[in-house]
Amino acid sequence: MPKNKDALIRYRVINRNLVGGRPVTWEKLTEACRTALDLEYLSPHTTEVDIHNLRNSEKLGYNAPIITTSILGKRAYQYEDPNFSIDNINLREDEVESILFAATILEQFNGIEIFDCFAESAQKIKDAVKVYQFADPADWAGKVDFEKVEQIIGSKHLNPILEALKNQQVLSILYQKFEESEGEYHIVHPYLLKEYRNRWYLIGHNPDRNGIRSYGLDRIRSMRSLDNQNFIQRDFNGRAYYKNVIGVSVINEPPQDIRIAFSRKQAQYVLTQPLHASQRKLEKEGDRMVFSFHLVPNFEFYAQILSWGAEVEVLEPAGVRQKIIDLAKGIVGKYEG
Repeated sequence: MPKNKDALIRYRVINRNLVGGRPVTWEKLTEACRTALDLEYLSPHTTEVDIHNLRNSEKLGYNAPIITTSILGKRAYQYEDPNFSIDNINLREDEVESILFAATILEQFNGIEIFDCFAESAQKIKDAVKVYQFADPADWAGKVDFEKVEQIIGSKHLNPILEALKNQQVLSILYQKFEESEGEYHIVHPYLLKEYRNRWYLIGHNPDRNGIRSYGLDRIRSMRSLDNQNFIQRDFNGRAYYKNVIGVSVINEPPQDIRIAFSRKQAQYVLTQPLHASQRKLEKEGDRMVFSFHLVPNFEFYAQILSWGAEVEVLEPAGVRQKIIDLAKGIVGKYEG
């Protein structure tokens, strides 16, 4: 087996680039692996070793049919069989049982806050294995398409953050916002690690900003623990902190009662996948269905409403309705004139 999870990630990146049988240069494979791992540098020799392991390692068992070729005089690799992928490797019955057992173990922790973010992943694993058990991969390949999530940038910070959460260690992070060209150092007393839409966030107390702040792991450039600083323990409850919002943007405002009308079609989606825990079905209004929500409208709320377009209308309160109108006018303005 690979010595660490970085090797597993590199194997999957190399495989993703080679699937289909097209040749890919040695340099491009190395750069793709470096980007996926969010590294400043990755030795080209590492790619050579990875290619060798994919081809020959008995412990890995991939036996990947990688052949060496060239592109404009540069060394390149490709799958001799364009249909090959390491994702298609057959699992032994005991391996299938082990995966199901691990997913079932995760399910036992449903309702425990720190494990909530893994519940959906556990179910996806079980669903995939159930499909796998019913037939050979050749029988269902192309007939079942699971959502694929790329390797999340910044995931290398998960382990040190979990360690800091466990040991109540103060962190110093170099954080670079998307809209800024340079990073800024922040002192963070970590309280929670939260996942939202395939992005991880560190939530903690920032004494310099005198409050709780969230930091996307994909924007953390570096991190170190400050063993000489005392950890500030606060009565922080993640579930209560995010109770009145969608996503990770918390605004220090009281929640509002919001009424939204959905088209008959869109209402069915909202019924099966609620927008927020406070969602309540009210009444029919012509060919529409009206729902109520009790929440603080934040960036994620407005983004979701706008994504539904003409299928949804905010009825009240007037301030939230006007905000939607202003945002919609801004969008239309981009395409006028």
